[in-house]
Amino acid sequence: MTLPPLKSLWYFKHAAELGSFKLAAEQLFVSQAAVSQQIRLLEAHLGCRLFKRQTRFVELTRQGEQLLPAILQGFSHFQSGINSLSQDTNPHSLNLSVLPSFASGWLLQHINDFQRHHPGIHLRIDPSDQHANFASGQVDLGIRFGLGQYPELHSELVADDSLLLAYKPGLLTPQLPLRAQLLQQQLIMDVCPDAERGWQTLAAELNISTTAMPVFLEIDNAALVIQATLAGQGIALVRRRLIESHIKFGQLEVYPNFEYNCHYKYYLVGPKEHFNWPKVIAFQAWLLSRFQQDDDALKQCFK
Repeated sequence: MTLPPLKSLWYFKHAAELGSFKLAAEQLFVSQAAVSQQIRLLEAHLGCRLFKRQTRFVELTRQGEQLLPAILQGFSHFQSGINSLSQDTNPHSLNLSVLPSFASGWLLQHINDFQRHHPGIHLRIDPSDQHANFASGQVDLGIRFGLGQYPELHSELVADDSLLLAYKPGLLTPQLPLRAQLLQQQLIMDVCPDAERGWQTLAAELNISTTAMPVFLEIDNAALVIQATLAGQGIALVRRRLIESHIKFGQLEVYPNFEYNCHYKYYLVGPKEHFNWPKVIAFQAWLLSRFQQDDDALKQCFK
């Protein structure tokens, strides 16, 4: 005998457990007639009656009582199999897909702090500009800088960022007007929408045409923009979170009274079930706490 339709078995399970087609219909969000139809189809397929119909309830026949345990066990196995797909098979290792600029500019500097708080979790970092392939099972979580819109994936905001006018100490004098100084310096442009809007905003504030700006170098990589700035190649608008340590140790200075809030933000990204894993919960909590500590410390630097 071929197997009956799974839908009929599912309706049978609910009706048998509740002893009522009406209650089964309410639980399944269908009509009572739909339940009755599926039970009739199942009985026709099996060639026997499964229920004794009463006025206000139903009772299982001998054949129905014989069938029910097997149906319950079958659906229990289905659920176990589905649950196994969302379980963390490696709870002591967290594989992260991270933008190279964020990995080098922020994350690597704070790895030891995470390990001190969570010595039982080993971090593995895959620096990549490409979206992670979660289907491969090689990535647990991604950290991305964007708008938080990633098809078929869940994303959670963890931090914002802003652009600061950064330069090697001595290139600019904060006590002097910025306009004249800026026109005499070489500018390093990060090729990205936020940086483009940031330069436009700064130019408008200084009443300068963007075409008059002395652009020396355009780089489509935030990490390389920072390296060029550290080398004294020019002045750049760079993301605050990526240069906080350079500011702290006096390697870079930022011109006061200008800050452009980025449209893009930092998101944790991955399949929704991954966010229930203890290691992901621990990493997210640590990340939020660490970002807040950095914000507080930077405020003190600028006082």
